[in-house]
Amino acid sequence: MYQVELKRALVERLFPAAKGWKVTVDLDAMEMGKGPQNPQRKRLVAKKARRWLEREGVRLEPHKRFGRADLVAEHPRRGAVVLEVEGDSSRQQEQALYSALGQLVLSIQGSGGKIRYGLAVPNTAPWRRHLAKIPGVVRKRLRLELMLVSRRSVQIVRPSDPFPS
Repeated sequence: MYQVELKRALVERLFPAAKGWKVTVDLDAMEMGKGPQNPQRKRLVAKKARRWLEREGVRLEPHKRFGRADLVAEHPRRGAVVLEVEGDSSRQQEQALYSALGQLVLSIQGSGGKIRYGLAVPNTAPWRRHLAKIPGVVRKRLRLELMLVSRRSVQIVRPSDPFPS
């Protein structure tokens, strides 16, 4: 799944406007398939996902507080969720994971209980192997949720949960 597809799936399954969520998504040129290095299919998929996000009322811009975080979902009672999202691309998965973790660490603001942080990736064997490398103590300290996204579901691994095998 491409990054923009994961963002759509997350909004659709976890953060729908109908349940009170206000969502801001940052879309960059690469994930929209711009440039000759990207296949036409990626551009078509991205365009369709962007239209869906717009119809759902998702703000497509950097977030006022969290900047270029990939996805920020806010709810009046449930607080905020700040996510970095990595999808399938020509970039090495391990490098993409390290980059996403670095971005996430830089976005962390305080230790209050009203903000949750997470990393979302496709629910595939290679991505699962990479996420499994993140030590449990790090996930607990950062209160880092891991989300494994497929077209049909989102599996959430809470910070204190053992990583599923």
